[in-house]
Amino acid sequence: MRIGLGSIPLVALSLVLVACAATEPVPPAEPAEQPTASPTVPGQAPTSSPPAATTPTTPPSTTAPGGRPAGWGPQACPSATNPGFAVGQTLGDLGVRDCETGAPASVSDTCGAKATWIFAAHTHCPTCRSTAGFTDEVANAVASKDVAVVHLVYDDNGTSCAEWKAAYKLAGLTNVYVYDDPKGVAFDKLKAESYTAPSVFLDKNRVVTFKEHGLSRAQVLEQIDSALAK
Repeated sequence: MRIGLGSIPLVALSLVLVACAATEPVPPAEPAEQPTASPTVPGQAPTSSPPAATTPTTPPSTTAPGGRPAGWGPQACPSATNPGFAVGQTLGDLGVRDCETGAPASVSDTCGAKATWIFAAHTHCPTCRSTAGFTDEVANAVASKDVAVVHLVYDDNGTSCAEWKAAYKLAGLTNVYVYDDPKGVAFDKLKAESYTAPSVFLDKNRVVTFKEHGLSRAQVLEQIDSALAK
């Protein structure tokens, strides 16, 4: 039997509607968006933005203007109580000149180095040319040890100091100094015998530790290490 709405009391109809509404699913509420906070640092209140990035510091330069090692120069020369050119003496004045200009110069430019190799070359000498051929390799090998390398060039075959410097790739090496020895005066002071190609080694106090002629690359490196150990 069909019953029309008109035959249902109003109170009963209201109860039916309430029951239907109670069975309708309710969607869950959207969670509120939370502000992002920076990690909490002990002793500091959290902030709503990340801390500012720090700029890395640049390490101090180890070179002086012109690319030369910092701390080298005449101002670093120790006082010489016994100047001279023999083993055990503090290196004296060699009377050299600037390779390019010919102006008076001094190997005191290398004071401050922890060791120094000085090579006096005659430009005609085959042994001198052979030594010059490996000088750049030695200079690069000992640069990190704060070692100075010095060439004294005695032109006796028409090869100028500047030409010698360029030919053997000695220009631009920050621990290499090349000087002109116009009359071989420095050579005469440094030689141990009456032969060409003398090498002289100095320790950090500019004291002569060893002198010899015609050394090989391995022997030069050995004597540099010996001077460094003084």
